[in-house]
Amino acid sequence: MVVVLGSVAAAPYVALKTYWSCGGRAGLADGFDVAGEFEKNGAPDALVWLERHGIDFTAVLALTGVMLAFALVQPWGRRLPRWLLLTPAWAGTLLIPYGLLTAVLALTRTGSHAAPSVTQWVVPAGVGAFLGIGTALGVGAWSRLNQHAVPR
Repeated sequence: MVVVLGSVAAAPYVALKTYWSCGGRAGLADGFDVAGEFEKNGAPDALVWLERHGIDFTAVLALTGVMLAFALVQPWGRRLPRWLLLTPAWAGTLLIPYGLLTAVLALTRTGSHAAPSVTQWVVPAGVGAFLGIGTALGVGAWSRLNQHAVPR
């Protein structure tokens, strides 16, 4: 159930990031260009190209996290080695403190004195995705860790 809730929490983030990569502007500050920001910050050309062609890599990563969470708790995921699922799942739980920090910084409006790149209503989509996916990965990993080994 937690994995389903994590997926639901990630959906607005994935939808919004995909919308932006397809040229949508709602929620972005006037004049802000996501792909241009990637370039300015030294992102690899491949990521900039994907962003300009409707594929946001963070949306892909979020979907990957959701699929990983499902693999941890679904029978089809038992076909994969435990370490292959548990290692990235435990690392993915770092999204929980990241989401909490994002929420605190947004609420206190600290962290950057530069002009904001997104409007405030966008923050809950990111925080929800970070907390949802991180929690789903943690619960899924704990569940998988405590499963009895299936004899082959």
